[in-house]
Amino acid sequence: MLLKESSVLRRLPLLQEKQLLILDSLRFTIDIIDYNYKQLENNILGISENKKHKIHHQIFHYTWSIMDNIRRFIRLYKVLATDKNYALIGLIEYVNSPRNTYQHLDERIDESLIDSRQPFYGSLKWTFHDKISKEAYRIVAISGILYGHPGKVDFTEFNDSCVIENIFLETVDRKQKTEINISQLYLDFKRVVQDLEKGLENKISEQKLELNNWTSRQDVILKFKRTLPPKNK
Repeated sequence: MLLKESSVLRRLPLLQEKQLLILDSLRFTIDIIDYNYKQLENNILGISENKKHKIHHQIFHYTWSIMDNIRRFIRLYKVLATDKNYALIGLIEYVNSPRNTYQHLDERIDESLIDSRQPFYGSLKWTFHDKISKEAYRIVAISGILYGHPGKVDFTEFNDSCVIENIFLETVDRKQKTEINISQLYLDFKRVVQDLEKGLENKISEQKLELNNWTSRQDVILKFKRTLPPKNK
């Protein structure tokens, strides 16, 4: 879990309503991204070990959800931030270009997809280090029909210290094919979250604010039952 139960983002002090809303929304967005990345890794491992088949819609859903929600995180932070240079989120802003291409894909189907002969949601590539065979396999997942050449395949040496290495999304940035390392993006995002937590902890300490327990009001489920008035006899 990226955010521990003891995280300051789960125990925010009483703040101005806007600050509280944005910080709690950042916390929720972090949980969504963390969940999607863990699911992506687990499903990719299942594919690599031939235990899961034809779950492309799931792994591409998780991949694009990670990118969409990191973009939401960036936008939320910019509303909150007091530093106009936005130094904290500079590490992850490279997510914007390929994500924006797909956000407005309906406006440039021809230039982004037809010309590049790229499947709509791109392709995913990763290295699987098989500890049984002691071999490293390069695996490519295509989101739909393979129109053209799957692209260059780079092989690496077997590495006993990892199983899934470097999950890349190959997509289109306008007319050019481009790759984004989802594994590295997650690590960069993790660093941003850690810096955000440290910054909040310092400010709370400086202002001598008390942390709150929001458990009874946070991420609740409300269940209602309609009660009809008794019928008149």
